[in-house]
Parts: sequence; C-alpha cells; structure tokens
Amino acid sequence: MAPDEGGPAPPAVQDADVAPLEGAEASPEERRAAGSPHAVSANAALLALTRAARSFTLYDPSNKVVRTLIGDYRDKLQKALASFGSLVLEVHPFELVLGREVVYLEKDRERSLSFRLFRDGVRRIGFEPGLTWEEMLHLLQILSIRYTGVRQQEDDLVTLLRKAAFEHVSIAAIEGFVPEEEFAEPPIGDLLRGATPRYEAPAHWDLPLPPFPEAVPLRHRAVGAELLERLRSEESEEAVAGGAVRAVAEVLHAPGPDLEAALGFALEVREFLLVERRVDLVAELGRVVRRALQARPEAVAAFLAAFLDAKTVEALVRALPADREELPAPFLELLDAAPGETVGRLVDLLAGEGQGPRAHLLRRLVARGFQHAPEALVARLREARGDTAALLLRLLADVNAPAALHAAVEASSAADPELQLEALRQLAGAAFTPETARALHHLVESRFESVRVAAFPVMASRGGARVFPALQAHAEKHAVTCSAAEAEAVGRALVQAQAPSALALFGSWLRPKSGGLLGRLMKMHAPPPLQRVALAGLRGAAGAEADALLALLAEHGEASVAREARATLHGRAGGRGGPGG
Repeated sequence: MAPDEGGPAPPAVQDADVAPLEGAEASPEERRAAGSPHAVSANAALLALTRAARSFTLYDPSNKVVRTLIGDYRDKLQKALASFGSLVLEVHPFELVLGREVVYLEKDRERSLSFRLFRDGVRRIGFEPGLTWEEMLHLLQILSIRYTGVRQQEDDLVTLLRKAAFEHVSIAAIEGFVPEEEFAEPPIGDLLRGATPRYEAPAHWDLPLPPFPEAVPLRHRAVGAELLERLRSEESEEAVAGGAVRAVAEVLHAPGPDLEAALGFALEVREFLLVERRVDLVAELGRVVRRALQARPEAVAAFLAAFLDAKTVEALVRALPADREELPAPFLELLDAAPGETVGRLVDLLAGEGQGPRAHLLRRLVARGFQHAPEALVARLREARGDTAALLLRLLADVNAPAALHAAVEASSAADPELQLEALRQLAGAAFTPETARALHHLVESRFESVRVAAFPVMASRGGARVFPALQAHAEKHAVTCSAAEAEAVGRALVQAQAPSALALFGSWLRPKSGGLLGRLMKMHAPPPLQRVALAGLRGAAGAEADALLALLAEHGEASVAREARATLHGRAGGRGGPGG
C-alpha cells in the first residue's frame, strides 16, 4: 500500500500462512496488509475465508479445489482464535481493521469482503474462541450467497447473520447504504490516527428525531364503515387484477418506455390474470397493448404471437358461454388482430371438441379468424386429415366459396374418405365444368366404396348424358368385383343420367346374342353383377321395355336376382290393378 500523507504504510505481511493456494491466487491488494503476529494470523484467516467463499462462483461445490479451500479456511481461523483469542474487526468500505492494524484490504468491489459487509450495514464483526465447525460452515454459506449474487434483492448480510443466531460470531450493524464512489476517499492513515471517519451520513439521511420537550396526547377517532370498505376495496382481488392492467397501460404510455421490458411485464400480468382466473381481463390486457402500440404494427404482431399461446387461447374460449351469440368486443378485436397461429390453435380446440357443447362457438370463431387469412386455412387444410380436414373444408366454404371449390377439386384425389365425402358435398352444389367433371370422376374411381357409392348419383345428376359413357365403362370394368350396394348405385345412376341409353345397355347385357333355336335355349350371358346393375336400374325405369327386361331377369336371371325381379314385377302389377306376375 502506498504511503499516506500522514505517515508510512504498515509493513507488508510476508508469511507462509498467507501464501495463496493454487487456483486461488490472491490479488496484490490482499497481500499488502498488517504487521503484528495477531494481524498476520487474522490476515491469513480472512484471505482463506474470502477464497473459499468466492470459490463457489468458479467451481462445483463438490470440486476438490473447493474442499481444499474450505479446509484451509477452517484451519487458519481456528489457529488465529486459539493463538490470540477473540478476533474483533472494524469494518470499513475496503478494509477490515484489527485494533489499529489493517488486516484485510481489497479495493475491487467484486472481490471485496469488506465492501459487502459495509454495504449491507455491518460495522463490526467478532469471532470468539470455541467457534464450531457448523458455525464456520454456516458463515461461509452466507458469504457465498452474497458473492454469487443470489438473492441480492432479498435478505442482506445483516439479516442472514442475525437469522443464523451464531453463538460465537457477533455483529454490530446499522441500516446500510452505499457511498457514492465518485467522492474522494480520505487515506486510511487519517482514519487510523483518529481523523474524522471517511463516510458520514448524507444531510438528508433519516436520523432519529430529536425528543420533543412537550408531550402531546394522542387522539383517535373512529373510522366509518364506508371509509373502511373503500380501504378494503383498494386491496381486493378485483382491484389488484384491474390495477395490474392499468399498470401495463401506464408503463406503455410513459415517456420513452423500454418497450422490451414493458411487453415482458405485460406477459407477466397475463400469467397473473390466468392464475387468478381473471380471464375476462386477459382480452382487455391485449386491447391495452394493441392500442398503445397501434403505430407499430410489427411490434403488435410479435407481441400477440407470444401473448396468445395455446394455454391463453384455450382459457379465453373456456371463459365464453357456449350458447353466447354476441361475443365480447375485446375478445373479437383480439381475434381479428391475431396472427394465423392463433386461428390454428382454435382449429386444434375445435378438433378436440368434436360434437361437444362448444363446437358451434368454436366454428364461429375459426370462421371469423380465417376471414382475414383464408390462405392460412387452405394451408392448414392441406396438412389435416380425417374429420378435421372435412371440417376445415366446410369452414372454408363459409369464408371463401371459390377457394373452397378449388380445394374440393384438389381433395377429390386425396386418400382420405372423410375429406373426399366433404369434397363431394361441395361439388354437388357447384356448376358442372370440365374441372368439376374430372373431380367427380376421381371420386367414382376412389379406393373407398363409401365414396364411390355416394359419388354415382351426384355425377349422374350433374353430368346427365355427358357422363353416361364413364358410368357404363365403370360398371362393365368393375362388375365382377363390386359389391351389391355399389352395383345397385351404378344401375340407378345409369338410368338417372340417360334412361333410354340405360335401357338399351341393359338389353344388350341381358338378351342372348344368338338367334333361332339356340338363342331361345340359351340363358342370358350377363354375369350376376351386371344382372344386379340392370335390376337396380330397371326398378327406377318405367315403360314396356323396362317390364320386358324385368321379365327376362325373372325367368333367366341368377336365383337371387330372379327372385327380386319377380317381386318388382308383382309390385308393379299390383300398383296397376292387374294380376300378379
């Protein structure tokens, strides 16, 4: 330490006890202190204490270096107490003083034990003989907390030391304050010679009030019930939640706010409102932020993307009555400004709801959300499957009919029966164009029978004679493999598309090709599946030609087909009032 103006500096300590351990090199300031044997021993103990406390910021507590430093601290402090008795230290901002000797000096605030003690109000700390290892370890833990910076805003050193209730460690403390470092500090020599202390309380410091010469009796008056209620309402749950929202507004409208910190505060308030089940104020909080940032749409979009996470969206929806027709304005404003991810989360809720009580409400919300971004709905539709995909296609029809028709044409070739059936419903009401004709043809060729059976009548009614060749080709190609239900659907569709052509086609299937005696002896050459196609079509056809073909099936058809043909003829005869066939 450089000499002060008032006299030479104390001699530097040169002792093996103060040599730093490997991995814990002491600073030059730490090595320059004290002179008497008592001071040398105290200096060694304090350096070992500070090294051990700081080691927790560098190493894992189980590290070998940490264990070595803790052992060194224990040995040197016990040696100092055993050799010289009590160790009472005066605490200054950067020095610890034993009597009139400086035993610890460190001007680096990040490293200084004395600065931490002084800052928190400790002015004297004493160690008594009989100090136990448990007390030494507890003291080390307390100092380590302050070195690592943990809990800086909670308990200070004074509080922690007093809570520890040490038997062999004592402290004298005041309300701590941090001196302004830009003020020059008097040399340590002046202090040791009895000069005025370097740090005096500022003029405005809250010193004890002087005693008053005259005693004035206290007078109390009763507080009315109305005033008490107003006071209680200021701290009620409702008031706290509303006050939190107002606090966000005040922060955002303050001059030159730190936008990142303000929006972070808004997200914390959202979490508080969700925990307190004040979902009604969450949408209002979103409105407050949007209005405060209306001149910065990019900031609003980024905030809402974080604000409306899956948990918040679900909470907002669950808070709405399922049968409510008129939705709250703050919620609708939030939904209208929300990014596409928010509507996607509503879709997830809708898919999970199924046919539940909130399905209608969720469909309305999704439809409203996608009004502002139909392209997001189309993108989500391409990724969806099953009932969810069908639901999205229906919603798209409510939002944007042309886009829904295009999506239905695209979905006609999808390998998804639910989506294909919904596409068929969309195509059933569309104009018959080459594009829709191709889509319907994809559906009648679907790999799913339920889709094919549903597509035949739609294709026949929309295409008429134009689709008759396609229906005929399908029937003749798949007659052997198709089920009875599909065969009947094809037969009805042929008659629906073009009845005369259908009767002619059925006749070509059912009547023998050869003439003469051989032709009369031959049964019809059509296989049973084609016979069933013809039977289904003839049931929906009227006229003598249809009756003649039914009679041919009743006489020469496969057993089950013949039986049904006779029943059909019998029913027709009964309807006309004639004898049964």
